[in-house]
Amino acid sequence: MALVLTLTPSTVSAGQTFQADVTGALPGEVITFTYDAALPQTVTADAAGNASATFTGTTTGPVVAVGTTSGAATANLTISAAGDCVITLSATPVDPTAGQPVTVTATVTCNGAPVQGATVLFATLNGPLGIGVTSAAGTASITTSTLPSGVNVVTATVIAANTTCVCVGVSASVDVTVAAAQNCVITLATTPANPTVGQPVTVTATVTCNGAPVQGATVLFVTANGPLGIGVTTAAGTATVTTSTLPAGANVITATVIAANTTCLCVGAAATATVDVGAARSCAVTVSSTPANPTAGQPVTVTATVTCNGAPVQGATVLFATTSGPLGIGVTTAAGTASITTSTLPAGANVVTATVIAANTTCTCVGVAGTTTVNVGGSTGGLTANPACYRLNFPPLPWSFATATFSASGATPGAVVTFHLDGPSGPVVCTAVANASGNASCTATLNIGQVLYSSYTATTTTAGGTLSSSSTLGVCLT
Repeated sequence: MALVLTLTPSTVSAGQTFQADVTGALPGEVITFTYDAALPQTVTADAAGNASATFTGTTTGPVVAVGTTSGAATANLTISAAGDCVITLSATPVDPTAGQPVTVTATVTCNGAPVQGATVLFATLNGPLGIGVTSAAGTASITTSTLPSGVNVVTATVIAANTTCVCVGVSASVDVTVAAAQNCVITLATTPANPTVGQPVTVTATVTCNGAPVQGATVLFVTANGPLGIGVTTAAGTATVTTSTLPAGANVITATVIAANTTCLCVGAAATATVDVGAARSCAVTVSSTPANPTAGQPVTVTATVTCNGAPVQGATVLFATTSGPLGIGVTTAAGTASITTSTLPAGANVVTATVIAANTTCTCVGVAGTTTVNVGGSTGGLTANPACYRLNFPPLPWSFATATFSASGATPGAVVTFHLDGPSGPVVCTAVANASGNASCTATLNIGQVLYSSYTATTTTAGGTLSSSSTLGVCLT
């Protein structure tokens, strides 16, 4: 059989490798390849009669393959002129300042065509900046913020490349002139000026670069007790957080820029403000009811007054309830009052509680409550207490300060009528038996404390229960 020798590629540049392939040898035949001054290579043909060897191109000339049985074959290798490898370098922005990110781009070409996959080392006199690999467009880039002020000579060197050009070791440089860092300023303001504990406080940081607002900067707000939050500056350069957690006393708040895209060196810039927080304001709820001495089934109006440091709280939601359950909900007016009216209070002492369940105020009012006791008498059933008055005794001794006559009509003839100061559970001052007309009256001596009552209640027991009726008590004017 005759040997056939093929070179792949048949034309290379100096230093480029090529492969010599033989076909047509006998299986197991020893084939010797020779080229120029390279050391001959001996290869045993495979079962298909193929053998190959790889050489580095040095000069144009023959490559010879000789078999021990099949004879010899020759192919000619051509060394082409070395391609022109060029690297160019650019940097953006043109006029950076210290701390500003600078992107350096190297473009590698072979005879004007982009070289893809070349490895490029970027460095300055101070050391390496980084490594990049060229794209299909032949470009590789690195970005750095470490260039100091002044003229920085940046060099890009090809350290690896797969191309017909000799590119390894080719380099280029560019001068990057870095100006001094621009002036970044952060200022801090808080509102309101004099907050109290629990009141929302808004902290605003303004970030500027040489007086111009910096948009998109990330600002961290903290106190000695920990972070308050993070804000991002608007087009006006402002970032804010709002907090209700500041304790009473002087709170030092620090705002620090932790990220920013600007020509100024803003990261790490900080400012402080002191917020003096006053003690929590006092919320109070007072409760009253009318009429003063209702009877069972009579409508009773219960009114709660909500104040913050003495000022009315408008719009607060108040829940009215007794131990038996809710009576209703009211919302405070501009005067701070909320009311409900009920006819469901049973006879006896009813403790009514008014609790604030929602409020928009600088005071902490939610949960604050007030109470009042509504003494409800039994149904009068025809029993009517008449207004009574008292006359001062002379001398008006503390235990015998005044004398008053109490009377009632409509009682069952012969029934005992009991007269109480204040409500039906109040102190008993005297009793009387109703006459045939149902009238009962008695005269009592009042001590100095008892004349302070402004009402009294007459009660009598019937087969259907206890009847009561209330009326006024005051000083006799005639």
